[in-house]
Amino acid sequence: MNVQEFYDRIVEEVAQPMIDFMQECGDDAAFSAFDVESCKMILRDYLDALSALAEPTDEAIMAQVRKTVLALNELNEETEYALIETSEREAICILIQDAAVECGLQAENEDVTEEWREW
Repeated sequence: MNVQEFYDRIVEEVAQPMIDFMQECGDDAAFSAFDVESCKMILRDYLDALSALAEPTDEAIMAQVRKTVLALNELNEETEYALIETSEREAICILIQDAAVECGLQAENEDVTEEWREW
């Protein structure tokens, strides 16, 4: 798994749009740069956990997906559901899915986040 490629996608497809939106809103933004960094860290931790799997079974991969989605739910709730909007949601779902499939998950055409996702 090319972790660096996924790290780059976190910045380009998830974090930068959040930062851009936050800057457009100025003082009215409902989330902070710290929240964006927290989101990036949750996604990086997910990628690192997948990379560290000795035996990447579907069950082991989905356990990491679940852990990540629940952490993102909590973070988004802390920002009163302002952090993860539609475009970020789509980017995050695709990133989580792509990384899971690249790690060996056999569910290529499913939204693996849907079962737990609240954003």
